[in-house]
Amino acid sequence: MAYIGNQPTSVAFVTDQFSGNGSTTAFTMSVAPANTASVLVAVSGVLQDPSTYSVSGTTLTFSSAPPNGALVEVTTMGLA
Repeated sequence: MAYIGNQPTSVAFVTDQFSGNGSTTAFTMSVAPANTASVLVAVSGVLQDPSTYSVSGTTLTFSSAPPNGALVEVTTMGLA
């Protein structure tokens, strides 16, 4: 099929889940996002402001540890 402009690309979403313990601030994701804007981070269902965490390679680091028992969900967006 012919396209005007760039050919469409698909986007893959990968979700990692972790459990907070009140002291761990660094979590290892299964894929490395392109940048901080390529991840959505939720702690116990509440989306986190990107200023509360940083991303380097596959490591997600929070400025403060998620509470004990909190579900941490990280959705990484990337081109497939």
